[in-house]
Amino acid sequence: MMFRIIALLVSFTGSIFAAPIVLQVDATEAPRKIYHAELHIPAAPGPLTLFYPKWIPGDHAPSGPINDLAGLRISASGQPLFWKRDSIELFAFHIDVPEGASSVDVKLDFLSAAEAGGSSSVSSTSELAILSWNQMILYPQDQASNDLEITAHLRLPRDWKFGTALPVAATNGNSIEFKTVSLTTLVDSPVLAGSHFRRIELSPGATPAHYLDIAADSDEALNAPPRLVEKYRRVVREAQALFGATHYREYHFLLALSDQLPHFGVEHHESSEDRAREDYFTDFTSNLTDATLVPHEFIHSWNGKYRRPDGLATRNFEEPMRGDL
Repeated sequence: MMFRIIALLVSFTGSIFAAPIVLQVDATEAPRKIYHAELHIPAAPGPLTLFYPKWIPGDHAPSGPINDLAGLRISASGQPLFWKRDSIELFAFHIDVPEGASSVDVKLDFLSAAEAGGSSSVSSTSELAILSWNQMILYPQDQASNDLEITAHLRLPRDWKFGTALPVAATNGNSIEFKTVSLTTLVDSPVLAGSHFRRIELSPGATPAHYLDIAADSDEALNAPPRLVEKYRRVVREAQALFGATHYREYHFLLALSDQLPHFGVEHHESSEDRAREDYFTDFTSNLTDATLVPHEFIHSWNGKYRRPDGLATRNFEEPMRGDL
């Protein structure tokens, strides 16, 4: 009996502390709206189902852009594997891992929408890109996203700069290695990058740090007037006064300014994805209707991410979300 208990504990521990998934994303063709991804996924011999994220936080809907997934190739030990898409759950892909293999390798391409109407919104221009990690990954089905660890690597177009709440381990030119995090944290940490980029500290010298990361289609669009910067700094101070505490390591406002992108916001735990017109700062009077976007998404870090309805706190990205209170 004792042997069986020990064996179960070893099995349980091994599943939780398995080697992390390694994800490498090549975004050097982001201006053409093409992304290439490679994944190295620990696995055991036998049937394995890989799942493409379906229920996306912030959307609260089965909006995973699977129609924009292309070029899926899966192999083990250098040999290609036959994969089959599930006939009912179209976000699931079935494979058989051969004997002797301890991992599978996945290659895929993601074709970001060129116009409104793709299954993903337009997320890049010739000058900037918003990278959502859920668009580039497959993960073992039925696993809790908090328990799956991922080490992500990203390659950007030359001379592009970036902002993200995802902790950085190292940079080398246009290549970034991020620290290992859970799948939950990865999906919750988009990257904003571009050739015209500016970072503004919103809580200088304070902890936690707050950053306004701006990528735009022109250098001129980065010219945030000092009086507006001070208003954003007041937003940070007033939110802390309102809630009395913070729950994040640091916070990044990821602001994309372009007339070629749809304009909206998405909340995250340690960041927000905010999209507005290119002249958001240079003609702010004409953009007053968008003035609430950044503080609105910021407040969602407390109300909607740190605390949320039980039906939205799902185990992974295949479990349906329920938004009723």
